[in-house]
Amino acid sequence: MEKQSQSRRSESIDNYLKAILALGGGDDHLVGSKQIADRLGIAPASVTNMLQRLAAQTRPMVKYERHKGVRLSAIGRKRALEIVRHHRLIETFLFEVLGYRMEELHDEAERLEHFISERFEERVAARLGNPTQDPHGHCIPALDGSMPAQHGISCNCYV
Repeated sequence: MEKQSQSRRSESIDNYLKAILALGGGDDHLVGSKQIADRLGIAPASVTNMLQRLAAQTRPMVKYERHKGVRLSAIGRKRALEIVRHHRLIETFLFEVLGYRMEELHDEAERLEHFISERFEERVAARLGNPTQDPHGHCIPALDGSMPAQHGISCNCYV
């Protein structure tokens, strides 16, 4: 039971990090608690509590400024981009290899993105020819967290 609880906690943290990354536009902009609450569909007080916890960690995932907002720390940004990479690789794999329809991709990838191993990620990327865009036209971050050359030019990204 503890392992399941811990994995849900980790999944929740990942979702916060992804939301901050997306709402901040991939830049270092401060994101408000209400914006995060609206995106995740949870109470603003819960968001504030989680942001304070993430900022207080030994290796903080976020930089939280009370009444101003939050931005990702370098560690938090790295993890957020890793989850985005997982999500977009999974969507591409589901579409190209397993024949999923476009409208099925997001929800399925959302469930799987938190749980794939680095080995699985490498194999999926290699099998797909190391793609730089998912089926929706979103850029897929590289292993090092960098975005492909077309990012911001010819992509349909929110990150």
